[in-house]
This record gives sequence, C-alpha cells and structure tokens, in this order.
Amino acid sequence: MSSKRLGRIRQEMARLGLDGLLVSSLQDIRYLSGFSGSTALALITQSRAALILDFRYLTQAAREVSHFEIVTTPTKPWDAVANLAQDWKIQRLGFEAEDLSFFQHEKLKEGLPDVTLVATSELIKDLRMVKDSEEVTLIQKSAEILSITLEEVLSEIKPGLREREVAALLEYRMKIHGADREGFDTIVASGERSAMPHGIASDKELIKGELVIIDCGCGYQGYNADITRTIALGKPSARALEIYPVVLRAQEQALATARVGVRAATVDKAARQVIEGEGYGEFFGHNTGHGVGLSVHEKPTLSRDSEIPLEEGMTFTIEPGIYLPGVGGIRIEDTVTLGLRGLEVLTSAPRELLIL
Repeated sequence: MSSKRLGRIRQEMARLGLDGLLVSSLQDIRYLSGFSGSTALALITQSRAALILDFRYLTQAAREVSHFEIVTTPTKPWDAVANLAQDWKIQRLGFEAEDLSFFQHEKLKEGLPDVTLVATSELIKDLRMVKDSEEVTLIQKSAEILSITLEEVLSEIKPGLREREVAALLEYRMKIHGADREGFDTIVASGERSAMPHGIASDKELIKGELVIIDCGCGYQGYNADITRTIALGKPSARALEIYPVVLRAQEQALATARVGVRAATVDKAARQVIEGEGYGEFFGHNTGHGVGLSVHEKPTLSRDSEIPLEEGMTFTIEPGIYLPGVGGIRIEDTVTLGLRGLEVLTSAPRELLIL
C-alpha cells in the first residue's frame, strides 16, 4: 500500500489542526493500510500509525498491512485507542463523523476526557474519489468479471424463471469468474416491478412480453464495478419501444459530456435534458451516477446539485432511467473512468434493447 495515501491524509490533518485521527470506516482503513478484515480501528498521527485489531486477524494483517504498527487488543478496542492516544500525547483527535456511532463516540469521550474530539467530514472519502493506476486496474478487472457474467446469464434467461433464480445465477457466475462477492443485493425486476429502481429480486416469475431490469455489481480485491441492462422477453410493448431509445440517448449524451473539468451536475443535466425533453422528466427521480471504488456507492455523485469537477482518475457510473408506475421501467448503466485518453467505458455489454 502506497505511503502517499498516509501523506495526503496527514496534510489534511495539519490543515485542520489535528494531531491525531481515528479511522473507523473499514473501507477507509483498507484504503490507507491494505487491511481487508471485518473489524479494526486505525489511529494516525504525523509520525505514527497503528492498526488496532484482535487475535483473529493477526496473520491476515501481517500479510496485508504496510506502514502501520499492529496493535492487538483482547476485547476492548476503545481502551486501546485511549491508551495509544495518551502515549502519543494526542490533544486534538479527529474522528469520522459520518461513520462513528453515538455509542462509539461516547466510549471515545469516556476514555479520553482531556482530549478535544473533532468531528471530521469525509476526509478520506474525498481523497478516495481520485483513483491511482493500481485502483483503476482492480476496478477494470471487476468490470470485466461483470461483463462476462452478464453475457453468460443473459443466454440462460427465459420465461418461467424466478427473479431470484436469475440473481442466484449472476452471483454464482461472478464468483466462478473471480469476484470476491456481489457488490450489493442483485436487482432483477420484471414487468411492473421494473418500475422500482431498486427492485431486489423476488419470487416473481418472468413472463413473456415483459421488460426485465438486471442491475448487478461485484467486488474484486475490494474494488467494485456496477452494470445495468434492461431486456425484453419476446416482443416488447409499444411503450417500451418508445422509451428505450430515450434512455439510451440520455446515457450517450451523459457519456459524451463527462470530461475532465466538467462539473458532475453538468453530466447529470445532460442526461436529464434528454429525458425531460421527451416528457418523462418526472419519471427519472434518481441521480445520473455515483462513484465506485472500495464502496459500490461513493463520491463523486452525479446529481443536480453536485459542484464537484471531474478529475482524471475518477471512476463512476452513468445510469439514467425512466420508471412508469404500473407499466415498467428501463435503466442502462455502465461503469466508466476518466483517464489520459478521456472517458473509458469499463463494462462491456450491448446497450441496444436485447429481445430474448
């Protein structure tokens, strides 16, 4: 793991006048240290960094972690944090306000009554927005696994299968092709259920003539990718044939707009204008995209009000949609990255309406 990441967070700590930072988000801990376990805390000063964990993770940490001291604690990690903070003479300790629970904050305050606790907001998550080449390579691999998986499973989809069965096939094939895990609860929503943007797979059977939204993600060595395609089982309705090209044009317009220096809100607007221009604006209620990395949903958000300028190394989705209650929905999503050659689409699957 690159020491540059620790250097960057130490610069932010200095800017805020912090002589210590407690990191509780597991994704942020992995970003800084390389540790991929399910329980840990990290404490950072300008000269030292410690990873606090229990016996179960010692062997794993020895293999994964660099630039951090390993501190073990039997059962009380908050006591270990307090002891280290006192030993290191920390007076102003930052904590991740978006991650630390009220209970944990109270434990921290109880153990460090003479230390000033300072709430920080997404310090490490802001740094994570711009990926280095190693991170982009891992996201590319995750996208490759997704693309292969989706292509294989699409050839098996037919009326009579339950949505849950399609989701299970996707999740099984992801892991066969090398994924650590699925990125989220796989969305398979058919018929009227496809009007639910987050229609988690149910026991509903697929029926001929219906639209089916398939939204799946996977993680590879911690890094995620995300893809959505909408298919038709047999000849789709006239309404579906009418709105599918609108969603496709919206995505193409957003893809063409996403460039270094462009505000995230401008990309969202590019997609939204196409859909609004066809009279479907009220049926596109979510953001045009979101960052992907160690979390499947992270910064930057491509939303109406996001003033974040896009930078080289950012990796995110572009996923406009139209959802008509009682009728059905259509969404097309790809994971993309901004590089030296401009925008690169990492997920590969035909965007035209696939009729099975």
